[in-house]
Amino acid sequence: MIINKQIIENIMTNYNKKRLRAAHEADIRKKNLFEKIPRLSEIDKEIKLLSINLSKLFLSPPEDMEEQIIKLRQNIENLKKERQLIYEKNNIPKDYLSIKYECLNCEDTGYTSDGKRCSCFNKEIIKNLYNMSNMVHMLKKENFNTFDINVFSNEPYKNEKLTPRQNMYYILEISEDFCSNFHHTNMNLLFYGGTGLGKTFMCNCIAHELINKEVSVLYQTSFSLFEIVENHKFNKLNESQENLMNYNMIFDCDLLIIDDLGTEVSNSFTNAELFNIINERMITEKKTIISTNLSLEQLRDTYSDRITSRIFNNFVPLKFYGKDLRFKS
Repeated sequence: MIINKQIIENIMTNYNKKRLRAAHEADIRKKNLFEKIPRLSEIDKEIKLLSINLSKLFLSPPEDMEEQIIKLRQNIENLKKERQLIYEKNNIPKDYLSIKYECLNCEDTGYTSDGKRCSCFNKEIIKNLYNMSNMVHMLKKENFNTFDINVFSNEPYKNEKLTPRQNMYYILEISEDFCSNFHHTNMNLLFYGGTGLGKTFMCNCIAHELINKEVSVLYQTSFSLFEIVENHKFNKLNESQENLMNYNMIFDCDLLIIDDLGTEVSNSFTNAELFNIINERMITEKKTIISTNLSLEQLRDTYSDRITSRIFNNFVPLKFYGKDLRFKS
């Protein structure tokens, strides 16, 4: 899933609509309140007039400027106290006339006061990514509600202690627990095993469940992931805003799903960047799911000790096994 210019424009348009709607709703509340309690309207006008007069004093200071300032400020304070008494008498909340933004952190602008992208912006990006891709259709088909445990054989499989079905019960339980306690756990998951055994399906189940809880979930195949990283590292002078946002989302999203790890071209660059991604997300307590067709032994042979150490020590390994489901009738 790649962020493009249209997604950003859609999000900013929605933010503008949210702010306009919130301001309009505040105006309606104000109008209705002033009609119900006219004295509040009078107080509002008087405070505004006194504030204007106070400003004028600084533009052309009179001889008794300090006395006038004290008098004006006292009058304003008296009016505010009167307003507060009216509010209390009528059980009106203090912030009743304030604009009610959906996000208090950024006031529906997408950016916090320090200029950083708000977490709600990341969630909007994810929603738009899924809506503009085939993923939204896939998640409707592949989720916990459509998961059928009966497609997995209940016959013993090779030297495994559990049958494929028993094993999937275990994986399903861990995956559902991961979703239920997402904000209260540092758990990461490693799905490994051959092709056609349900790894991507389970990733989609988790993604669907968490997106419905407004968790920002970014799904990338390993090939796409390293393509974004490569464009960021080696094309900084000409890097598009879209690629920069894609790169930042790898680190900022609440959950990063890396699918098909091992299908990318493995070299010193991809090894270093994979370590950086996993390590940085661990430091910031962001969660990651890795899905791979490689065995644990193949992971050790393919990636550096630093990477496998991080994965084996900080990810719950869940092995998928059995017969390839794609060829079952």
